[in-house]
Amino acid sequence: MAKLNYKQKANLQRIALLAPGVALYGVFNFVPLLGLFGLALVDWPGIGPMQFVGFDNFAKLFGNDYYREQLLRAFGQNLVFFLIIIASMLIVGTFLALLLSFGSWGRNLYRSIFFLPYPLAGAAVAFLLELIVRTRGPLNVLLTKTTGLFENPIGFLGDPNLALATLATFYSWHRMSFAVILILSAIVAVRVHLIEAAMLDGANRWQTLKAVVFPVLAPAFVLITVIVMVDVFNNADYTLILMGPEGAPARATDIMGTFLFRSAFGGSATSVNVNFGMSAAIGLVTALVILPAALFLALRNMRKDR
Repeated sequence: MAKLNYKQKANLQRIALLAPGVALYGVFNFVPLLGLFGLALVDWPGIGPMQFVGFDNFAKLFGNDYYREQLLRAFGQNLVFFLIIIASMLIVGTFLALLLSFGSWGRNLYRSIFFLPYPLAGAAVAFLLELIVRTRGPLNVLLTKTTGLFENPIGFLGDPNLALATLATFYSWHRMSFAVILILSAIVAVRVHLIEAAMLDGANRWQTLKAVVFPVLAPAFVLITVIVMVDVFNNADYTLILMGPEGAPARATDIMGTFLFRSAFGGSATSVNVNFGMSAAIGLVTALVILPAALFLALRNMRKDR
């Protein structure tokens, strides 16, 4: 039997390490996804026999005025939700990563504030959000009585113009440490002698960041954007817990996740119009929306390995 060389051994080790995770992912994610294709072809309220309808659920989703209006609204608001989150995470995350990398004053405080919520469940953060922004909560007390900036309390979750942005802000705070870790790791990877060379050439701190540090942050930005996009379009825990399946107020916070949930289990206004097949069709449409970003990241990583 031929003796394996170093590269072959390394490949075998990679396969052995990845195999358990791939198997678990396949059982709990890929196999249910295949079942989703079959479910999207039936009309089924969750109880009783399934009625095969072919592509009728997709036809209704894009052709029926009732479903098309909800789909376009949910997708548009989901996109706005994502843009607020990713802008906050990239801008604030980069700022915090730079503070931590340069050992600036108060870095332990910044670390505590932004790393503390990351392990918390979405339900816990949603409950904390409701406590903070309620009309008699600490945020409104600060804005009205302490600083006097406003005369009346602000309905952050009750105002259709503010509710979505409020949820996005707290999501950003909840996940901020994820962005900080990736950006900080990219900053740390910058070779020290390059920074020293820039400073010896007379560059100040901002010029050094602009010429040496920022160019290496692009891969981290891409990774954060793709992962956040997949998470934001797949999950709706904050909205479901605080605003309900209807995406209150007046469906101003309705996103793809709440639209999917409402189609499967009903809501306050559509409790009788329940169809797991329609919900599966919405899930597949959402998957197609985020698929290009996921494929881009996978292909990019494959090219990097080569």
